[in-house]
Amino acid sequence: MSDYLTVAEVYLMQHRLIEIFGGLHGVRDKGAIEAAVFRPQIGYYNSVEEEAAALMESLGNNHGFLDGNKRIAFTATDVFLRQNGFCIEVEALEGYAFITGSMERQEFRFPQILDWIRQHIKPLV
Repeated sequence: MSDYLTVAEVYLMQHRLIEIFGGLHGVRDKGAIEAAVFRPQIGYYNSVEEEAAALMESLGNNHGFLDGNKRIAFTATDVFLRQNGFCIEVEALEGYAFITGSMERQEFRFPQILDWIRQHIKPLV
């Protein structure tokens, strides 16, 4: 069974990301954030990679925060994977390029995200 993020943890991560990188603090849609955080927990997914892809897709596409939705999508997914013994092994710019490029092409969807995570996931040692 996976170790899941809480809504409070995601809010704290988002606050810290805005403090570090700039942008607007605030929530656009609390329900969208909650739905994104709880999506991996519904019991539908068969692996931690699938749960991570669901989390990343929902946080990135739901636009629950006023700013930094792509940043929180990547960061929360990485933290979730680390809590479960894995990490995304990429340079920060590569992760950014994947998310922004996928969104620009309107391909930031579960199957594409899952493929990308599977290509870059590594067990923590």
